[in-house]
Amino acid sequence: MARSRTARLLAALFACAALPASSVGTRSADEARLLLARVDAEGALLTGTVAPPDPTPAITPAAVTATAPATETAASAPAAAEPAPAEAPAARTPDPVVAKPAVDLGAVKAALDLYRKGDRAGGDAAAAAIEDPTARKLLEWTAIRFASRDLGFARIDAFIQANPDWPTQKLMRRRAEEALVAAKLASKTVRAFFRSQPPVTAGGKIALAKALIEDGKGVEAAGMVRAAWRTEAFGPEMESRFLEAFPELIDQADHRARMEMLLFNEDWSDALRAANKAGPEAVKLAKAVAAVGRSASNAAQALDDVPKELRKDPAYLFAQARSLRRQDKPVEAAKALVAVPRDAVRPGDADAWWTERRLVARKLLDANEPKLAYEVAAGMPADAPAQVRADAEFHAGWIALRFLNQPGAAEKHFAEIAKAASTPMTSSRAAYWQGRAAEAAGRPAEEYYRRAAQHGITYYGQLARAKLAIADLPVRRVLQTTITLPDQVGALRAVRMLYDADAAEFARPLVADLAQTLTDPGELDLLARIPAEKNDARALLTIGKAATQRGLPLDDAAFPTIGIPAIELGANAVEKPLVFAIARQESAFDPKVVSSAGARGLMQLMPATAKQTAQRSGLGYDADKLTADPAYNARLGAAHLTDLVGDWKGSYILTIAAYNAGGGNVKKWIEAYGDPRSSAVDPVDWVERIPFTETRNYVQRVMENLQVYRTRLTERSALLIGEDLKRGVR
Repeated sequence: MARSRTARLLAALFACAALPASSVGTRSADEARLLLARVDAEGALLTGTVAPPDPTPAITPAAVTATAPATETAASAPAAAEPAPAEAPAARTPDPVVAKPAVDLGAVKAALDLYRKGDRAGGDAAAAAIEDPTARKLLEWTAIRFASRDLGFARIDAFIQANPDWPTQKLMRRRAEEALVAAKLASKTVRAFFRSQPPVTAGGKIALAKALIEDGKGVEAAGMVRAAWRTEAFGPEMESRFLEAFPELIDQADHRARMEMLLFNEDWSDALRAANKAGPEAVKLAKAVAAVGRSASNAAQALDDVPKELRKDPAYLFAQARSLRRQDKPVEAAKALVAVPRDAVRPGDADAWWTERRLVARKLLDANEPKLAYEVAAGMPADAPAQVRADAEFHAGWIALRFLNQPGAAEKHFAEIAKAASTPMTSSRAAYWQGRAAEAAGRPAEEYYRRAAQHGITYYGQLARAKLAIADLPVRRVLQTTITLPDQVGALRAVRMLYDADAAEFARPLVADLAQTLTDPGELDLLARIPAEKNDARALLTIGKAATQRGLPLDDAAFPTIGIPAIELGANAVEKPLVFAIARQESAFDPKVVSSAGARGLMQLMPATAKQTAQRSGLGYDADKLTADPAYNARLGAAHLTDLVGDWKGSYILTIAAYNAGGGNVKKWIEAYGDPRSSAVDPVDWVERIPFTETRNYVQRVMENLQVYRTRLTERSALLIGEDLKRGVR
């Protein structure tokens, strides 16, 4: 008897997950539409449900348990609560490719290589010999990605219209808009393409604006043109195209707005070009801001050359504050910043303003000026982007709490973080510090700590769990895979096809897009199993991060244990979880990555450091192996970490900070803020005082990574962040 459509769908899904199709059996139609059961390494079918995220209700030490440590079999994991019965979704037509036979991977790879080289004709010829529909879609996507100039608008648009759920839609629309502009198509075609979505490229906006003008919609066109001119940082060629197309629509005020936008973006050359169109006074202002931004020798003179009537301009005050701060005059810099009205800070420039305010506020703390530091930190506008607003509220609250002893004011700021929070990291930060403020005010703090503790893989969530004396750390994972979007099967199958064809570099963009667009934990888990089987920790981490940043329970994917080859560490070496914690933060498990500073491989070792460590540890030095041999890089990195732990007398805080910023900076911070190895210094405060944002974030991320990797790599689920922060205390 022929199998049902549902059975065929499940069979294909099992094939996609490298599981035996016979495992599908004869499930009921509703069950088949909803579930793809996960199979363990021995092929035994699991009957557990999807492990939910940590619940919202209050956590007690007895109730907080891991779904399963990494070394347990899933069958031994604690049973999850029975979920409420779910209404089966309406039947959907699955992608017809799911029932097709295996494709000729050699032919697929040959076509991929041709398209990657820009050989559209050769790629098309190779693709024509392939019958599998998913493979054909995959190859057409590859052609759009690499050979779009030869495809033409109609072909790209046809693919987009036929495959609205295919990953990387934004990339494909960019390619379509580029082709549309190049072809100079009729206004009717342009309007039709943009009917459902607005343009994503500057060229697309030019094309649509022209079409609108032809349609008699000049006001709408003018609004689009002016908005693009004022807010988008395209280069001189595109600027010329705008000015040639719409000479009457862009005036001097638009040029001035563009100049200011580019100045805050630190696009100095483009800003000066815009200033030349905005008038001679604007040129003097732009030259001054650019000179300060570039740390030019004539910066002070350039500021003096700005006419007095422009010295209350926000851009001038910003440059003045920056110049004064660099001269170690934080009080004077603060006066320049607080002179700027909040409503003068445009949302698009808020990040630059906040960066300067944060730097000045921290210098004021170093100068023992906490009241002024608070005023600077608390001065950001309410309409700043959420991430900027959250960090500004944290700094204002932290200064109020830890330097001004004003827990009431601090708690209000921390509550504002909670309102702006969109990720577990920010939510846990808000709740943890609300708890600290409540404690300082003599009020109950437990509820705040319980909120933070729900986000157990975050630094502040772990600190909150330590406050509550919760001794374990749950690592959430999906125990059973739900299928709610069968239309995604084709994309998942395409990902597997690419990996099977040894084309991981083609698969990763699809993986990254699917990781952001899939919302069901089961679908994300199904996606994650593909790179996991292929030992691609880099792609697995991409999926895990995208999921956990939205609170979805893929902690195991977010902290892969396949990222470092098996290596033997000596008896006195650092613990392996710390090596994984560093590698995750340094390279995201990309063994070939080279930073702009020259750091190489998994552990991002500088060649000089690697050579010195190799000589000291007897491993021998080979510069090429830093990126060619992940195991060699990991061994050297572990040896360097071991040296640092010894240098810093066992302190993990100082070791991690030195790994990122160097020992010289760490010594300066000890002199300025005290020694976290002293019982008189609060290690949490010491980490918050680190003046380099990158290093401060780095220490927190590595600390949280370390806690999770202990659970993932050992037999026990233990939270030791309190002990880790105090390692080396005398």
